[in-house]
Amino acid sequence: MAKRSPNSSVDKDKLVSSLKKPPTLSQVAELAGVSRWAAGAVLNKGLGNTGCSEENRKRILEAAKTLSYQPNHAARTLRGKNSQIFGVMVASAGDPLRSFLVEFLDAESSTIGCQVLIGNTVGNPMVGSNRFEQCVVDFAQRKVDGVLCAVNPWWEGDRRFLLDTHPNTVFYDDPGIPDACCVTVDRADAVRQAVDYLVRQGRKRIAVTLMSRDRKTQMTRLAAYRDALKANRHPFRSNLVFFGCDHDAKYPKFDTVEKKWSLEPAALEKAIILLVDRSGADAIIAYDDFWAATFVNLFRKQGRNVPRDIAVVGYLNHYLADWTDPPLTTIDVNHASAAKQMIKLLEEMVGNTSGKTLQKTILIKPQLVIRESA
Repeated sequence: MAKRSPNSSVDKDKLVSSLKKPPTLSQVAELAGVSRWAAGAVLNKGLGNTGCSEENRKRILEAAKTLSYQPNHAARTLRGKNSQIFGVMVASAGDPLRSFLVEFLDAESSTIGCQVLIGNTVGNPMVGSNRFEQCVVDFAQRKVDGVLCAVNPWWEGDRRFLLDTHPNTVFYDDPGIPDACCVTVDRADAVRQAVDYLVRQGRKRIAVTLMSRDRKTQMTRLAAYRDALKANRHPFRSNLVFFGCDHDAKYPKFDTVEKKWSLEPAALEKAIILLVDRSGADAIIAYDDFWAATFVNLFRKQGRNVPRDIAVVGYLNHYLADWTDPPLTTIDVNHASAAKQMIKLLEEMVGNTSGKTLQKTILIKPQLVIRESA
């Protein structure tokens, strides 16, 4: 195909004012002075390998902006092309444990010319509860290219049905399906970093608080806690391990009437009695930042100073960590890196026509963020 030169005779203002219908790809190509194929390669294939020079690519994007051109993804889907849409499944887009991940997944998708369609699986009174399977069906009807599942593994939902319906699916955290691909934070490394740091700070009796005895993620943390103590020549003491499930601990809940988050402190008050009052803990590695913030508040009410009397380390690095008093030392689970790897893996799945086996599990390295609570 002969290469076109920029068409200096095109009157941009006249062309824009003449558009009564949505602009076409041909009109964008005409304004940019390139072939229709070149314009389509840039606008319909995101930032991939289009074969266009950087100068032509910029000219095409500028022309599309001038004409307010939007690719017709629905028409492309009917022609058997990719929709350039990814489905993102979350328990709730407002879930504070996943909100950063959703944000980064959307941002990473846009860098490859794709958009995300978010499905909230817990539902609400307007649409009913547990919409996991309905989201799977909705995504199939909309012909998404793949699915990014960020629903916590312990929430309801048929993951096997999801994977059978959408073979191009990447999970955040292991869903417990042998042939599934997932990206997850290295929880063992997170605990090791926390223990190592507290030991360097001179802490002698380091406690850990966990939510459950039967979840793989929690047992991974417990095993890493044992190993880290051993590596630092500290004895493991079972009385310095607290399981919230044994004391009716509950996850943070948003009260739609009171319009505020609540965390019943009774279980964590019990944790303080068992770990600090009876067992002499001088540091606590909390289940998450919500627990850590609650510990800090309870210690203040008791007249204890954090970190002088007891150090507190959180887990997640939620934005509240900067606003507690004192600000929380915590583990950043690196959602930005997780999102990048999830999008990369899904992109490989969509483009994998060779049948080669892709990496099943990708571990993301967390980072200890040191503030004032430890």
